[in-house]
Amino acid sequence: MSISVGLSMEMSGLRPGEETQRVSAAVSRFAAEHDLDRDVAVSEDVAGGRVFVESDYPIIVTGFGEWSERIENAARRTVHALAPTAEVSVRWSFDDEDD
Repeated sequence: MSISVGLSMEMSGLRPGEETQRVSAAVSRFAAEHDLDRDVAVSEDVAGGRVFVESDYPIIVTGFGEWSERIENAARRTVHALAPTAEVSVRWSFDDEDD
């Protein structure tokens, strides 16, 4: 069964400047490698040491449980390879949720 989900991620605790930029570039590559590059936008707050990922519109997913676990784990590995102490927050939203 397929469902529509929204995805947002925040990576925080990064060193401002170069580390934040490297993590942002790696997260952009991660999105492309997982076929999310057309579904999400990656932005950064270089001075604040944060990177954000936000879906522009719902992502249609089959097998959400396995898929979401794979995405979350891969995102954390990607970020922690460059910034081991960074915090990675992942939030899924569903079409039937009220804002």
